[in-house]
Amino acid sequence: MSMPSSARQYFSGALRASRRGASDEAIGLFSQAITAAPGCVAALFNRGREYDSLGRHAEAIADYTRCIEREPAADFYYNRALAYRHLDDFIVALADYDRAIALEARHVRAWNNRGNVLYLMGDFAAALESYGTCLSIDRGFAPAWYNRGCAHDELGSYSRALEDYTRSLALEKRPEAYYNRALVFRKLKEHARAIEDFSAAIALNPVFVKALNNRANAYADMQQRSRALQDYCEAIVIDPGCADALYNRGLAYSAVCDFEQAVADFTQALEHNPADADAIGARALACWRLGRRQEALDEVSRALELRPDSALLYYNRAQMFADEDRLTEAIDDYTCSLGLETCSAQAWNDRGAAYAALGDYNRAIGDFNRALELEPGCGDAFDNRAAALEQRRRHFRRRKEASSFRRCGR
Repeated sequence: MSMPSSARQYFSGALRASRRGASDEAIGLFSQAITAAPGCVAALFNRGREYDSLGRHAEAIADYTRCIEREPAADFYYNRALAYRHLDDFIVALADYDRAIALEARHVRAWNNRGNVLYLMGDFAAALESYGTCLSIDRGFAPAWYNRGCAHDELGSYSRALEDYTRSLALEKRPEAYYNRALVFRKLKEHARAIEDFSAAIALNPVFVKALNNRANAYADMQQRSRALQDYCEAIVIDPGCADALYNRGLAYSAVCDFEQAVADFTQALEHNPADADAIGARALACWRLGRRQEALDEVSRALELRPDSALLYYNRAQMFADEDRLTEAIDDYTCSLGLETCSAQAWNDRGAAYAALGDYNRAIGDFNRALELEPGCGDAFDNRAAALEQRRRHFRRRKEASSFRRCGR
């Protein structure tokens, strides 16, 4: 419908304000245009977009709904779906994407964002189908290649994820695509290629804290600790509240035996996330190495209250108990650890050592055997089993000699 001249003036002024990024001014002018021409769908639609840009999604939805009531169109449903998605109302968003597609079957962005909603709902297989349809319409739409890569990644299809991230990057050099491809390379233990991609992401976005933190992790994987520390430090300079970088830098300091600095980093990380059981447990180990033994035991016990399903935390507390010669408590914790993670040759070996120290050689030998089944090259378990077998032979010999003396005495 044609606009009255006053409405056209308000509308034109609103578009100019929007181009300048003056969203509040644009909303005011669009509102005046709507007052002058209540049926002006263009003003309603554009005001809805301005509301969206300011995070005022409920108001945007109201405007898009008024547009749909006057003139059902694919873009109106599409934009309303985006607003519902921002409000985490995924079911309603999905229904609106479907309505947009019903009106315009080749609506590339609707297919792509439909996939995004399914991804957020955890239905990665259905998301793949939406991204696939999007790409069948437009092979040059880079976001769909990237998003499909993310879905393959979630499903553990790493080779396909790499292919899709690479196709996305061929069309559009985005730091997020380099970053996600790097994460897949790291999962595949291709650390050099991961570092190359993290570096490309950082070159495009020098303040990409997650990329700096994860490049540092890749350097740490390769035992390049000085480079790892440099990246962690840079990430923390950019974002002093990055708990992941603080935690990881604490691990790096622990690896070079700088336990004081490690404790400081873990403490700072916990200021941002007090319930991080991993950080509490790591701080406990650093405290233990500094000789603060009771503090360490208290800390690891607190971590276990938060994460009672952590095999590693039980194992670490068992090690502390063993060092204190509290062998029964150590065995209890080794047993809890092995109940949660049965394939740890080290835990079987260490529980065997605790049994041996208590003179329970049969159980010790059984544990050493389990360790060697899991890791035939485990030298400690092999040596410990040999020692336990020898101790058991001596024990039986002493018992036999004692029995012989008792018979002679009668």
